[in-house]
Amino acid sequence: MNQSSYDDSDKRFDLRWYEKLLEISPVGIFFTDAEGHCLHVNQRWCEIAGMNHDQALGRGWVQAIAKADYDRVAHEWYEAARNNQPFHSEYRFCTPDGQITWVVGDARAIHQEDGSIAGYIGTITDIHRAKLDRIALKQHTERIRTIIEQMPVLLFAFDEQGCLSAWNAEAERVTGYSAQDMIGNPQAMEWLCPDPGYRRQMHDNYKRLGDDYLNWEWHLTAKDGTTRIVAFSNIAGRHPIDGWANWGVGVDVTSFRRTEQALGERVKELTCLYKLSMLSSQHNLNLEDFLGEAVELLPPSWQYPEITCARIVYQDKIFATDDFTSTPWKLSSQLHVRGLQVGLIEVYYREEKPELAEGPFLMEERLLIDEIALQISRTINHVLGRQDLALLDELSARAGELEKFSHSVSHDLRTPLTAIGGYAQILEKQIQKNNLAEAKNSAEKIQKITVRMEHRLSELLKLAKIGKIIEPSEKIDLGALISDVLEMFENRLQAEDISVRVDSDFPWVIGDRIRLMEVFENLLENAIKYIGKSPKTIAIGYTLKGIEKVFYVEDNGIGIAPEHSEDIFQIFWRLDKSSPGDGTGLAITKRIIEAHGGRIWVESEGPGQGARFCFTLGHVLEA
Repeated sequence: MNQSSYDDSDKRFDLRWYEKLLEISPVGIFFTDAEGHCLHVNQRWCEIAGMNHDQALGRGWVQAIAKADYDRVAHEWYEAARNNQPFHSEYRFCTPDGQITWVVGDARAIHQEDGSIAGYIGTITDIHRAKLDRIALKQHTERIRTIIEQMPVLLFAFDEQGCLSAWNAEAERVTGYSAQDMIGNPQAMEWLCPDPGYRRQMHDNYKRLGDDYLNWEWHLTAKDGTTRIVAFSNIAGRHPIDGWANWGVGVDVTSFRRTEQALGERVKELTCLYKLSMLSSQHNLNLEDFLGEAVELLPPSWQYPEITCARIVYQDKIFATDDFTSTPWKLSSQLHVRGLQVGLIEVYYREEKPELAEGPFLMEERLLIDEIALQISRTINHVLGRQDLALLDELSARAGELEKFSHSVSHDLRTPLTAIGGYAQILEKQIQKNNLAEAKNSAEKIQKITVRMEHRLSELLKLAKIGKIIEPSEKIDLGALISDVLEMFENRLQAEDISVRVDSDFPWVIGDRIRLMEVFENLLENAIKYIGKSPKTIAIGYTLKGIEKVFYVEDNGIGIAPEHSEDIFQIFWRLDKSSPGDGTGLAITKRIIEAHGGRIWVESEGPGQGARFCFTLGHVLEA
């Protein structure tokens, strides 16, 4: 075989290889002439385009390009040919049955020996799956970016140089700084935290916490100079992102914290008003004790309790907290009772604070102090009203007592006066008859009745003065006082063979010693007077009824019928008209007991059953 035949055989061998490669190629291959008419397509091109070889020849191949992409592809093909550049483009093939396939097309010109274009050879590669994945990824990325930009939390990220590399719309809204202002700006943190000390503190905390912390609250300074509180969480340690040295999210809690603070202030104010109301509702409220306790409720109710002091001025008295100091920073409100200003309430800050609604004070604190002043004014008015009612009750009781007293006086003095008048008439007649012996007798009777009347008037005057003649109170050993009284009655008790039993450990009391001795003298005198048959006994002691100490003097005498249990304390009233005495002892005893803030009563099961006279005192100390 000569050389020429060998070369022809080798060329045919190479052509067969290329033809086979053309058919088994995984990409579509096409050939066109210089005008773009298709000369040949391989089997893979037909599979992608959804048409056979003959349908693709000539201008038939352009039917495979999706109409939406045709104009763009034609323009790009033309521009590549005009500029003698390779053609490259992504577009869609649409099969006759409507199936879409994304492809990437590449083409190169084939030149003849004279440099003119003989045609084009190119490929199409099925990128449908990768294209859809890229589109889906792009859409997903866009959704994520939209979510990040629009989500109601701040997103921040720092690069390796410590500059911000992410700053979303919420971060812009909260701080007033745009992403353009912040991203890549080495001064961004100085803008957000202009206080160097606070900035160092944040940096130290970050070094301690690292890239894994939750709800760390930062106080950021916004562009307009206001302070915003943001609770940041950094999860970069658990969820790292390429390009971000660390990142996290934050929630603007400024409004929440301010609401929380305001709610705390309202709780303090309500607590103050509640405690003040509880103080006001105490039984038998003492006004000075009330005002002394009320002033202590004020400092804890103000915004800065640690520097707050207060005082309440009522008439000529001042009730102040222990640390009270008068300063220029004051809030006050007046007390009005019965249409008159009777005092005021003052609250002071001992240190200067920023200006708020009224000096350094909140608007709500003005409302609070006015409400406190109103409550205290009402309480004072209530106490004064109660005192007026008590005085009225006392006056009514005194009027009733005076009426009874007047009735008793008129009744008990009428008889001796009538007797005196009668004897005076008789005396006149006896003198006219010069019957001096009988006249002397009548004069003696008049004198005797007059002495008795004088004694009664003295007792009446004494009774009327009880309560006015009580000496200043003193601390009294009641056991010792009873011993002194029994010592005075010792001879009489022995003479009448009366035994007396006395309790031990009597308590101490506050009162008038002379008058309390008179109480026990009268009760002991009464017991001796009405003592029963042998064995004659008298008991003096005390007992507890609940928390009240009840003192008593008990005898085994004639007893008292229930219907007379009140009568015996009336002036000049006597159970036994034949017994000695004028009926003033128990009446005087009752007035002395009441003047000491107590009450007296009698207990008896009836005639012949003895009697127990019981009484209480207003100020009893421990035994």
